[in-house]
Amino acid sequence: MPSEKTSSYDHLFNSIKEPVICQKCFDEFAQGQTDAGSLQHYAALDVGFTDRGVQIWCRRHDLNVCHIDFAGMALDADFRCLEQSK
Repeated sequence: MPSEKTSSYDHLFNSIKEPVICQKCFDEFAQGQTDAGSLQHYAALDVGFTDRGVQIWCRRHDLNVCHIDFAGMALDADFRCLEQSK
């Protein structure tokens, strides 16, 4: 059973279940139009805060991938950078 200290930091480690990806990047990668070894290495995404919420932007195709609207709500954010023990 994990300690309380460990479990309180679990959300700071990579737990992505469904990655967000630019559809155009995905199509190019799937069609073999790139020599990138993985879609993760091919994608060129910027993520940041906007006046409405958070936006994911594809630098490669200069287009919006996703824009999450917070509807004026102030949500909690945790910017601590922790390295997981190996």
